[in-house]
Formats: sequence, C-alpha cells, structure tokens
Amino acid sequence: MSDDDNHPSGKPAAGAKRFLKMAGMTASLATRYAGHALANGFRTAEQREQARDQLNAKAGEQLAQTLGELKGAVMKLGQIASQAADFLPSEIAEPLKKLQKEAPPMPFAVIRQQIERELKKPLAELFRELDPKPYAAASIGQVHRGVLHDGREVVVKVQYPGVAASCDTDLKQLKFALRSARLVKVGKEVLDELFEEIRTRLHEELDYVQEAQNMALFRDYYADDPLIVVPATVPEFCAKQVMTMVLEPGDHLDTVNTEYDQDLRNELAIRLFHFMCRSLFGLQAVHADPNPGNFAYRRDGSLVIYDFGCIKRLEPDSIAAYRDTVKAALAENWAGVDIGLIRLGARVPGSAPVEGAFYAEWRRIVMRPFISDAPFDFASSTMHKAAAAKGPEVLKRMDQFQPAVKTAYLDRMVGGHYWTLVRLKAQVALAPLLRGYLTA
Repeated sequence: MSDDDNHPSGKPAAGAKRFLKMAGMTASLATRYAGHALANGFRTAEQREQARDQLNAKAGEQLAQTLGELKGAVMKLGQIASQAADFLPSEIAEPLKKLQKEAPPMPFAVIRQQIERELKKPLAELFRELDPKPYAAASIGQVHRGVLHDGREVVVKVQYPGVAASCDTDLKQLKFALRSARLVKVGKEVLDELFEEIRTRLHEELDYVQEAQNMALFRDYYADDPLIVVPATVPEFCAKQVMTMVLEPGDHLDTVNTEYDQDLRNELAIRLFHFMCRSLFGLQAVHADPNPGNFAYRRDGSLVIYDFGCIKRLEPDSIAAYRDTVKAALAENWAGVDIGLIRLGARVPGSAPVEGAFYAEWRRIVMRPFISDAPFDFASSTMHKAAAAKGPEVLKRMDQFQPAVKTAYLDRMVGGHYWTLVRLKAQVALAPLLRGYLTA
C-alpha cells in the first residue's frame, strides 16, 4: 500500500474557494442572460429563439465545467439535474450529462488519511491489503478493493473529505444561479421543494451509516430471492464516511453485451424489472441511483446491486397515485390520468385543462413496452428520441405541468433503467409482468 504523492491533491475545493467559484459562475450567467434580454429588443422572434438556444448551450457548458471542478455534492446535483429535462432546457441538461462519467480519482494519500481518521487505526492494522488504485470513482467518493486480516475480500468505500460540510451552501448557491439566470421554468415554491428533496437525499447519501442500514433493509427484503445479491457490510470497519463491504463480484454491462447470449440478457432484464417493481410496490422504497456502475451481472442469472446511498422511501398515497395513473394511461382513461397527475403534484393547481390528445400522444411514446403483450425490442427502441422531440412542447406547457417532487427519484430510476434495458438489447414482454403489480 503506497501513497501516490505525485498527484495533485484532487480534493474538492473548500471554503472561500468554493464560494468564489460558485458566485463567479452565478454572476457570469446572470450577466449573460441580462445582456441577452436587452438585445432581444432588436431581434426578430426567430433570432431571439436562436440566440436563446446558443446562450443556453454556453451556460450548460459553464455549469458542467464549474461543477466538475468543484466535485463533491454539487457535482452530484449536476448529475441529477442532467436527468431533469422537465425543468431544464435540453441545451443546459446535455452538457451536465458529462458529469455522470467524469469522476477523476483522488490520490491514495488522501484516501489513507480519511480511512485512518474515520476508523481510528493505522491502515496496516485494518487491512492485510488495500489496493491504492481505485476500483471505482464517483462524485462524492471512491472505492478500493482490499483483504481483511481474516482473509475476507472486501471493497472499501471512502468519502472525499469536506464534501458533507459544503453540501448545503453549494445547493443554495446553485439554486440561486439557476434562478438568477432564469434557467428553470418552474415557480419558486416548486423549485424550493425540489431542491429540499435533493438536499435530503444527498445528506442521506453522505451518511454511510445510513447507507449500511439501507443495505440491511434490502438484504432482508430480498432474502427469499437468491438471484438478487446485496453485499453484506462489515460493521466494525464502517463509519460515517467509510464503509467496508464483502466483495460481491459481477460483470459490467459492457461485458454482458459482448459475452452473454440473448436469452440470458433477456432473463437479466426481467430480473431488473422485477427488482424495480418489487421495491416500489412491495418494499415501498426504491434504489434511486440507476448508474450502470451500481449494478453487476452474473452468468447464473443473478443481479448484484451496489451503492445504497440514494434510497427513496415513498408514502403509500404516492405509490397508490402512481399505480392509478399508470392503470389509467393503459386504459386510455385521460380523466383518470389527469387526476393521477394532480395527486402526484405533476399538474399546476388550478391551471387550464389538458386535452386528451396530449396524453394520448405521450402514452404512445413512453408506454410502448406495456401496450402489447408481445416482446418489446429495446435494442431498436426510439422512445427516447420521440420523447426528446416532445420536450419543447412540454416546456411551453409549464403553466400546466411542473416537476412531481414526490416521485422525482422514482422517475429517475425508471428513466435510468430504460437505458439499461436498451444497452442489454433486451427483447422482453413486460406488459404481463406490469399488470401483475398493478392488480396486486
């Protein structure tokens, strides 16, 4: 186990430096958009729209660059925001998607200090071996493989120092930046509620003791299913910012795509779908971080799930409203869909009625895998393209619709795993499976 002293510190920017970077970004964005507003007086409608798109694209790049430099919880928020196309223009959301892949590792010297500080022992007393090269790196921490003195192979998740302390300030500053540049299309109350939901989830994700409890919850619930694998923690090697788990290896999605046959990929896709539905309708809690790196696959058809920091527990009323809305959409009951969206908070109270044709078009786009009992070919799916093409129309209807804060993380899970099924090239009949959960 050797330190990597040749790396720059790699730590998240702290204190005044973070504030100045965020404040500078906010001022720059506000100035750009103010200048844009003044120049609009001399532009045609077409020129205004073109200029706005160009300005949004530059703003998105600036946001992504600043959040990536700061790392930490605010970078995590950038990853979440990249999936929130319902309240951010696509020109803003697209550059933020890069943050999901850009997570440069931190030097091992910093990791060593963090482990020894949290577990209160020298590294050599804690582990027989600990690989200084990260097994995985993310926005708020990284993972290293190791071996305990009793011979157990483990992975050690280590949070970057200073991330938790900067969380609230970062979120307030980023919300102010989005509002001051008028980048969001929702009212102040909804945006405040959405950011509070994100803040709550991030604080839970930053508490590894809470994550260990989440893992125990899912391990117990899926104890009857040997093909759903949740790693066990090693409690004596866990603390608030360090968590040690028994190694549960599996193949990455890229390996599955190149080495697993179609039948096995289909079997795994169905297992993932059942995991999503059982968690939602049975456990009433969902694993809300669908990053492909948080899931692994085995040739015996089992699914391994990692990273239980972002778990969203849902109220029974929200689950019932979600179930009723899906059932109404499948039955082409547009009044029922509207009532369901109102219950979920996705419709602006007192706003104009929504015509059935609008809901019918969205049903045609996003419910394709569930309309027919025939297998749906996710490899050739164009749902995402059709939905993206409808995005501008939704933004124009923000006087009628708003982000459904109650189910924001549920929507994140569903959207993320759609891409997993696409990458699995799954050919599966999901409609009969879904009906089983809707009628339960």
